[in-house]
Amino acid sequence: MSMSMTMGFFAPTKFKANAVMNYNEQHHHALDASYVKRAAELSDMSAGFTSPHPNFGCVISKNSKVFGEGYLYAQGTKPAEVQAVEAAGEYCRGATAYVNMETEDCNNDNTSLSAFIKAGITRVVIGIRNPLQHLRGNAIQTLRSEGLQVDVLGEDIRGVSMEDALKSCLVVNAPLLYRSAFQLPFSVLKYAMTLDGKIATSSGHSLWISNEKSRSRVFELRGRSDVVIVGGNTLRKDNPRLTPRNGGAHLPTRIVMSQTLDLPEVANLWDVRDVPTIVVTHRGSRRSFQKFLASKGVEVVEFDVFNPKKVAEYLYDRGYLSVLWECGGTLSASAILSGVIHKVHAFVAPKIIGGRNAPSPVGELGMVEMTQALELSDVSYEQIESDVLISGYVQPIPDLTQSTIDPTLFPKIIGGRNKPPKIMSLGHHET
Repeated sequence: MSMSMTMGFFAPTKFKANAVMNYNEQHHHALDASYVKRAAELSDMSAGFTSPHPNFGCVISKNSKVFGEGYLYAQGTKPAEVQAVEAAGEYCRGATAYVNMETEDCNNDNTSLSAFIKAGITRVVIGIRNPLQHLRGNAIQTLRSEGLQVDVLGEDIRGVSMEDALKSCLVVNAPLLYRSAFQLPFSVLKYAMTLDGKIATSSGHSLWISNEKSRSRVFELRGRSDVVIVGGNTLRKDNPRLTPRNGGAHLPTRIVMSQTLDLPEVANLWDVRDVPTIVVTHRGSRRSFQKFLASKGVEVVEFDVFNPKKVAEYLYDRGYLSVLWECGGTLSASAILSGVIHKVHAFVAPKIIGGRNAPSPVGELGMVEMTQALELSDVSYEQIESDVLISGYVQPIPDLTQSTIDPTLFPKIIGGRNKPPKIMSLGHHET
């Protein structure tokens, strides 16, 4: 038999074998991606409660079946990995564990890693590495030194099927990623507006622009945040409570930004029996009113330089991960101009109220041409009965998980903080 005939005879068989191998590999990768995404979904169930720690979820699978799941309920509770191991029991031996982020033991006692090792887990698939430099890679190295196979999405496992799972892992711990990259809390601007771009009538009346279901979604956003910020104008006009109002939800700290402390003595935010309120202001403003607030149990923090960037830096220093800005157009514009806003949630209602003096959600930004407009990325649209929720990122989620942080990616400012891209100088803010 000639060489050409030999090659011709065996080539189809070899092609089929390669095709089967590729199919099997793609199938296994698709399963890996689905389980990692499930781990991310689980971890998201505790958003708001785990801060300042990340959101962790874990899935244990063997022979394409899930035997155990778990997620970190709140800081100080049983790790997600331990919960999943306990749920899977004897099925852990020879199984694969899937986690949305590299394991981090809050108490530095390796409880989570020991659970995998002692239970007989043989493989661990990780969505993203820990973004914190002092922790990144530690768990991976420990597990590999114990003989476990460790695969990281985007490094050891690649492919189109991984992209959606990887995105889920980045989104669920976006606050930690932004905090690590910019040395600022992850800040989300939320507002509701009419179809013609108004957040209130010319008289200032704004209850209600959005529908009831949209307002319930706002309560969820509050419950996922460490802090909710309003300005003095919002406090005077709306007298908000800024609570989630959902039973069992996380209660964020409420912050009022006011340069002059021209605030009413009677306000819902001065009731701190269930949740604290902090008023931030310019140093020396209305000492008598500061004493009044202190008598109510409200904390007052003074700033020599008072603007959204300084307040955000202060919140970073206090350890907060995420901030929800529910302010009016003036403070919103100032926050955007200071570079502290990372994401926007805009609830748009099918209503038109008109009015030359009716306020808009974002005040003056100093832009004179459309080429200067801020374009959001990764935009999503969600129908909420009659309203539409438009969400997008002002600054894309930083992926700091593949290597150490490159300081050249984020130019430094005085004091060593990482600075987001600058738009222009600060404007005025609410008083």
